[in-house]
Amino acid sequence: MNTQVKDEDFEDKIRKYHSLPEAIVIDCKPIGYPFHVLNVDLTYLADRQLQLAEEFVMKCISQELNNHREIASFLGMDENLIEKVLSELLSKDLIKREDFFKLTELGLDALEKQTILAPISETKTFYIDALNGKLREKFLLKSFDSKNNNFGLNKIIKKPRKGHIEDIVDYYEQIEKLLQNFNSSNRIELIQVNNIEKVYTQWHELFLVLYQRNPDDKEIEYEIFSRGNIQVEYRTTIEQLYAGGNKILDPIFQEIEQDKLSPDNLGEGKILSPINDEDIKAVERLSVKLHSLDDDDDADSFTDSKNQSIKKEERRKLKQQLDQLKTQSKISEIIHTYEHRNYLFKALKEAQQRLMIVSPWITGYVVDQNFIQMLKETLKRKIQVYIFYGIKSSSQQNNPISIQRLEELSTQYKNLRFEKVKNTHRKILVCDAEFGIVTSFNFLSFRADPNLTYRDELGVIIRDSATIEDLFNSGINLTELI
Repeated sequence: MNTQVKDEDFEDKIRKYHSLPEAIVIDCKPIGYPFHVLNVDLTYLADRQLQLAEEFVMKCISQELNNHREIASFLGMDENLIEKVLSELLSKDLIKREDFFKLTELGLDALEKQTILAPISETKTFYIDALNGKLREKFLLKSFDSKNNNFGLNKIIKKPRKGHIEDIVDYYEQIEKLLQNFNSSNRIELIQVNNIEKVYTQWHELFLVLYQRNPDDKEIEYEIFSRGNIQVEYRTTIEQLYAGGNKILDPIFQEIEQDKLSPDNLGEGKILSPINDEDIKAVERLSVKLHSLDDDDDADSFTDSKNQSIKKEERRKLKQQLDQLKTQSKISEIIHTYEHRNYLFKALKEAQQRLMIVSPWITGYVVDQNFIQMLKETLKRKIQVYIFYGIKSSSQQNNPISIQRLEELSTQYKNLRFEKVKNTHRKILVCDAEFGIVTSFNFLSFRADPNLTYRDELGVIIRDSATIEDLFNSGINLTELI
C-alpha cells in the first residue's frame, strides 16, 4: 500500500465525510488530472465605470445628438437598446432630461475619466480543465509526471492550438470575468484576444483512494483526494464521464491487483470450460486497441492520407482477429461496471421463458421497491424466474427486509424459485437462450450508481446456445448444495 495513505489520513476523512465509522482504506494511487495551460496575449481596459454602450451614448449626447432615434442611427444600434441605455443613465443620474438630454455634473466627470483610460496589453495564464472544459485562473495542485507514471488520465477536451484564437472564442466571457478577479478595479472590459502564445497539457496530482465500508464488506469503493481533502468536483466530473460511457478510470483500475478475471470470481467449473482467462484478457486487449485507434482520429494534429490508410488497415486486421477470437472462445463481448444493470433490466423486461440470477449477496441498495415491482411484472407474464444466493460468513452483507420481500413473492408466485444455497461466489445472469453473463458484478448487491461510487467490474456475455444452457444448468446444480 502507498505510504501516502497514512500521511494524508484518508481513512479518517472518509469515515467522517461518508459517516462510515468502520471504513478501511485498502490502497491508494496517485493519478494525473489533465489541464491545458494557455499563455494568452490580451488587450483590456481596467477601471471602467461605464459600460461601452453607456459611454458611446453619453458621447453622442455631449455632441448634441439628443433624440434616441438620432443616436441609434448614428451608432447603428437598435432603438429599443438605446432607450434601455438612456433609462439606465437616467437612473444613475449621469444624464438628465429637460427639453433634451443633457449630461449631469456626475456624468461629465464619469465621461472624462473614461477618456483617459489606456488599454492594457499583457500575457495572462489560464487553465482549461481537459475533462470538463471549465476555465480556471489558477491551479495549486502538485505537478504530476505523466511520462514516468502510467496513471495520467487521458484528456477529453481538445487542446487549443497555438496561434489560433478562434479555438478559445467560447471562453471570452469567462476570460473577462477572470480578469476581474486578477484586478481590484471597478470594471474590466476585454477588448480583444491578440494571440495564444503558448499552450501545453499539464497533469496535476490527485489521489485515488480505494476503501471498504466495513471489514466484512467485500465491495471496493473509491474517493478522490487532493491537498488531503476529498475533491467532490473532480469526482463528479469523472462520474459524469462514466455515465456517458467514457470509462476514464478503467486503465487505472485494471492495473490495480484485484484478480477480477480469476475463475473464483467469474464462476466455477463447467460454466467456464469453453472460456479461459487468457481469451478474456485477449478480447479485452483487442477491444481497447480498436477503441484507441478511434480515439486517435480525434487527436490534436491532422493525419495525412497515407497515415489514415495505414490506420484503416490496422483497424481491419484487429477487427478480424477480434471476430475470430470471439467465435473460438464463445465470448460475444466484454462489459464493464455500468453496463451490467442495463442487462439485468433488459432480462427482467424482455425474458420470454426463463430468467436466472445468481449472486452471493442481496442488499437493499438493489433489491428495493423498484426492483420488486419490476420482478412482479416479469412474474405476471408467467416467466419462470430462478434467484439463488448465499455465501459463507455473509450475514452482514444481506438485507433481511429484501430477502423477506423475495420470499413473499416466491409464496405468491409459483413461477419464482428463490433459494439460499450453501456457498457460492458466482455472479451469473441468464435470459432465455438469448444471452448469459458471467461476471465479477454482484447483480443483487451492487447498484453501480454513478452518483454514488465507482468500482471496476468485468463481465463476459455469452450468446452461444450450448454454452448458455451449460451456464443455466450450473446454476440449477447449486441447489444440490443447500
